[in-house]
Amino acid sequence: MIVKKRKKKIKRKSKELKKPGGPNMTSLNSLLVNNKLDEGEGKGKGKVEGENARFTIIKKDEKSKKILKLIVFINEFDRIDEEGKQKCRNNDCENFVCKPFRKYCSRKCSEEFTKWYNKNFYWRNIRNSVLKRDNYTCQICGLKLNKRKRHNKKIKNWLECDHIIPKSYYPFLGYGFDTLENKIRTVLEFLHNENNLRTLCYKCHKDVTVNNFKAKALLIDVDDNI
Repeated sequence: MIVKKRKKKIKRKSKELKKPGGPNMTSLNSLLVNNKLDEGEGKGKGKVEGENARFTIIKKDEKSKKILKLIVFINEFDRIDEEGKQKCRNNDCENFVCKPFRKYCSRKCSEEFTKWYNKNFYWRNIRNSVLKRDNYTCQICGLKLNKRKRHNKKIKNWLECDHIIPKSYYPFLGYGFDTLENKIRTVLEFLHNENNLRTLCYKCHKDVTVNNFKAKALLIDVDDNI
């Protein structure tokens, strides 16, 4: 007679239940605290931190609005005649939009306008063309980097594109962003004009920017005194 041995049952440890106050509870509590601070119920240090956070958010929003103001978006070139019919986006064309195109009358206009827009209004292309023109060399200190690797980790430096006349000077030079025509003129003649751009390394660019701020502050003070 063969007797089979019974296998011992292995007692599995019961999974520990998550205690209240874990990650979910803490995140919920932090949200409640933040809401109280925003409503003004916090006191002392918490209230000050809430006000500082709100101020930084407002400051960032204002900065982003200024940056967006200096951009000419492609949809701004959409044109509609007096009868409400959509015309070709290409400035040199007076034809109406034709299917299958939504913004152009033909493939030729689509390719011509896209090429013109990307070359003159897309900052990455402008910057790359300036770096290539300057042979990837800083125009002040002479630092030269490889075109495929503009960053140098050893010296913690890299190449950037600098405006010789700072961007913030455009109102003093008669440029503006009130109409599309003025926007195009400002971008083509000043902001993205390769004659006003040069290649600088990060360190030289930083020094130039500081000096420009000082010079601008002196000009503003002189104007105020006059």
